[in-house]
Amino acid sequence: MTMVAGKRLIPTTTLFAKIGFVLLILFLAFYNLPNYPTTWYDEGSHLHVPKTLLRFGVYADYSSEGFRYYGPTVGVGPTVFLPIALVFKFFNIGLLQARLVMVLYLLGTIYVFYRLGVLMLGSGFAWLALVLLVGSQAINIIEYGREVLGEVPGFLFLAGALLLWYEAWESAGWKRLALVGLLFGLAMVTKYQYVIVVVPVLGLSWLANLIYYRNAPQRLYILPGIVAAVVLACWMGYQIVYLGPSTITENITSFRQFTSGAALVFSTDLMRRALNELVSLKTFAGGLLPILAYSLVLALPRSKQGQQWGILFILVAVNLGWYVIASISWLRYAFPGLTILTLFVARFFKDGMEGIRLDLPALWKESHQNAALIGFQAVRYALLLWLAFMVAIPLAQTTASVVKPKFNSPQAMADYMNAHVPLDKLVETWEPEMGFLTDHNYHFPPQLLLNTAVGYIWTGGKSPAEEYHFIQTEAPEYVLVGEFSIYANAYPWELLHSDYQLLTTIGAYELYQRNK
Repeated sequence: MTMVAGKRLIPTTTLFAKIGFVLLILFLAFYNLPNYPTTWYDEGSHLHVPKTLLRFGVYADYSSEGFRYYGPTVGVGPTVFLPIALVFKFFNIGLLQARLVMVLYLLGTIYVFYRLGVLMLGSGFAWLALVLLVGSQAINIIEYGREVLGEVPGFLFLAGALLLWYEAWESAGWKRLALVGLLFGLAMVTKYQYVIVVVPVLGLSWLANLIYYRNAPQRLYILPGIVAAVVLACWMGYQIVYLGPSTITENITSFRQFTSGAALVFSTDLMRRALNELVSLKTFAGGLLPILAYSLVLALPRSKQGQQWGILFILVAVNLGWYVIASISWLRYAFPGLTILTLFVARFFKDGMEGIRLDLPALWKESHQNAALIGFQAVRYALLLWLAFMVAIPLAQTTASVVKPKFNSPQAMADYMNAHVPLDKLVETWEPEMGFLTDHNYHFPPQLLLNTAVGYIWTGGKSPAEEYHFIQTEAPEYVLVGEFSIYANAYPWELLHSDYQLLTTIGAYELYQRNK
């Protein structure tokens, strides 16, 4: 009777645990959506595009002098902007409306990732990979997935491509492979950062099959690669030919400058910073290096499964390698690699804890007959404790951030400006989120100045204030300073306090009015 009851209890407990986790995911996705996280520079600039598209019918950014065709239109693709613009058309412009679109991308990403996990790990440990994904502070998928950013939608297309690719494998026909290529292409269109991932992964995976694995037909790599390249080329070509009133030559120059950004920095100081981020406790509780070593072991067998793990390993290695060597060491740039790495983490614990016994009295009794047993079980218990530490604390921190977010200073400043600043007065700022939250007449610094700001913040380059003098030459009525303006040192303190008076301070924002 006890055993029968036990057999019923275990599946029921597991079912309730899964239902509870799904409810937690939905809670983390939707609760406090307008307030966590507070909107900021990147999200604000991205929100300009669907707002401009709805208000003026132009796919561009907008400043007081007119349309800007390069900038956020290059940073994130139409797969994000067009659905948001459509929602704005039917439900008005608002941060909540935009973020609801992003939450749908987030939930789709979690589902597709789970399906990929089932394929690679089986159902039980796919759930473990999902828990690691949702709770990880290094990946931060809940925060990124609630914002208007390109990381999560891009990963949805990437994971969808991998899932369709792996499900068919040798038997995949040209239609399935074309669809795989389309999804790879959409990942790159959604976020150009994925170009640095998808292109090398397809090329290196094809070479690995040609030289090492030798057990998959060439069409598995060639057709998706061709279709993905065509999709990317079509979108880039459209941007260069049709976006903006300039000539194609001028557009090519602008496009190249805007896409250079922080992708090829090669700073030894930033390399050290990136490595420290990867081996810190917030990245899988400091276990990155042994997990990477085990990941390579999984990729070595010359079998179908070994080859599929090998493609995922190449993806992780390419993304993390670029992140360390050439990026500005912002952990967000390691998002695709760390997300895929959760599958390897789950496999690491699946294999390491196989055979673990939770019946301590029985284990102690058996250990007297087999002394080696207690040693093996001790290692497995150590892994279990490590896993609990890896999962519980970050998941609790993520939940706490959603439940009790910090003060929403952007919305508070927007409310103040709506109440006290006339809409027709020129406001100079480098806080693009305010250009979405209110309809004031904002002027933003030129988009190309962002590269200067990145260099100043991350590598100690020259300050944007050395080449940008708008408040001196144009004397705007108001200047709004915020976090990004302060980071970039865009508006010299001495100039502001000699020509302007401080009206109010809300959070990190300071609003100044020109002296009469």
